[in-house]
Amino acid sequence: MYSTAIKKPVSFLFTDAHVVQEGFLEYINNILTVGMVPALFPDDEKEPLVSAVRARAKAEGIQESQMW
Repeated sequence: MYSTAIKKPVSFLFTDAHVVQEGFLEYINNILTVGMVPALFPDDEKEPLVSAVRARAKAEGIQESQMW
């Protein structure tokens, strides 16, 4: 979603020094392979987040189905 709305390339730099908890690697793996982290936010927290970016996303031509 970030690269679609911002329209700039994104690079990711990660070293073993950044690993605070081993479970963090699973989150990073999900982000890199799928583009999201499943169950990162509970369902009751998603709506306020989506509402906060909905107007900007629509102005950028992003369909709501592409947000989540």
